[in-house]
Amino acid sequence: MALLLLASLLPVRAADASGVCGEALTWTLAEGTLTLSGQGSMDWYDMGAAPWYPYREEIRSLVVEEGVTALSYCAFFYLTELRSASLPASLVSIGDMGFYSCSALPELELPSGVLELGEDVFYGCRGMSAVRVDGANPRYRDDDGVLFCGAELVFYPPARPGTRYEIPAGTEKVGVCAFSYSQLEEVRIPSSVYSFHFTALSDCYALRSVETEGWYYTARDGVLFSGSMKTLICYPARKTGGEYRVPASVETVVNRAFAWNPWLQRVEFPGSLSEMGSLAFVGCTALRRVVFYGDAPSALGYRPLMPEAKLFYLPEKAGWQEADTEEWDAGTLAAWTKETNLLAPRGRLTQ
Repeated sequence: MALLLLASLLPVRAADASGVCGEALTWTLAEGTLTLSGQGSMDWYDMGAAPWYPYREEIRSLVVEEGVTALSYCAFFYLTELRSASLPASLVSIGDMGFYSCSALPELELPSGVLELGEDVFYGCRGMSAVRVDGANPRYRDDDGVLFCGAELVFYPPARPGTRYEIPAGTEKVGVCAFSYSQLEEVRIPSSVYSFHFTALSDCYALRSVETEGWYYTARDGVLFSGSMKTLICYPARKTGGEYRVPASVETVVNRAFAWNPWLQRVEFPGSLSEMGSLAFVGCTALRRVVFYGDAPSALGYRPLMPEAKLFYLPEKAGWQEADTEEWDAGTLAAWTKETNLLAPRGRLTQ
């Protein structure tokens, strides 16, 4: 009896793990291999809710057998030890974040039948160097391991060799988080690109400079703007320099625009600025002074600054008296005058 009680308290061995994961689908996990078998679509699972998730550290390989047609949202979420994956010709779709943060997966081949990929399917797959697409696939293709859907660049594998990438001429769109976690230091955007998602370069910790052609987007001194320079999209994380004066044309700063730059200490914003995105300076650990020359932005995202930063504004400008230090996530908000001597002498921006 004591032995039976002890056995009931022991964790289930991965070799014995199995179950149902769809109306006509089953899963088994044996010797580090997760196998999905049967016909049709997988059940829908939220983050970390798939039945094999408790065994995620033991899963080394994935085999999806012929007959499976759809993989769920977050199907293989955070399988950080996954080293190989085999997908069947019957597969038609992979849900959002299907392989989210499978950071050890080196590459993946998409079969000819896959016609739908959700957003962020490969987000966080930092070890991936290539996505290969079956040549018979009518919707997706790869260009030397970079994933495209027609004229849209969908995913640049983070571990792909090289520090510079010129987006191929003829590309029209660059998708959500397309370059996230890449090792790239330089990216060139051709004149054919008319839609470049503002998250495309997020978490590109090695990025030093962006170049552009044409008039849809503008790069100035390596910083990416909309063509009209009314929107600041990306200040590269590895762009050096302690001070930056935002051009007088800028009206909007997107979410995380300055994120993770370790050198920025002081930034000045023009009177034209009306919208500041969420977490605009997240990870900017050196940031100490932020100066605004206009009214308080009418649209303010979630905690755009850093707790160590001091925000200075001109006392005659509107909206600042009502501004909330906590909403800005700033150390202090203070009116600036020459008498305070809080800043090093500098000329004001041309309004």
